[in-house]
Amino acid sequence: MFPKSLMPIKQKKAERQQETISHINRIQGQLEGLKTYIKSGKGCLEVASLTTAIAKSFDSLRVRTLEGAILFDILEDTTLPAAKRQTLAKVISLHKK
Repeated sequence: MFPKSLMPIKQKKAERQQETISHINRIQGQLEGLKTYIKSGKGCLEVASLTTAIAKSFDSLRVRTLEGAILFDILEDTTLPAAKRQTLAKVISLHKK
């Protein structure tokens, strides 16, 4: 019913939660790296480059969280018509591109 690109729909919620915690841990590592950059006097371009990477990581986390809301709060709702669940699955797929 759902495109293969949406296989995460079939993941258990606990698995996604653990993956999200791992994502947050990576962001924390990036933030620690940013502190090190600043304390060691790295150049502005290097600091800016790392802050860009951190911003992208936060954006990815935001998307992942919203995707989880759709996957686990909407798509698993068996009262939602199949056609609407499929439309939402397509929206997720397009958003990931």
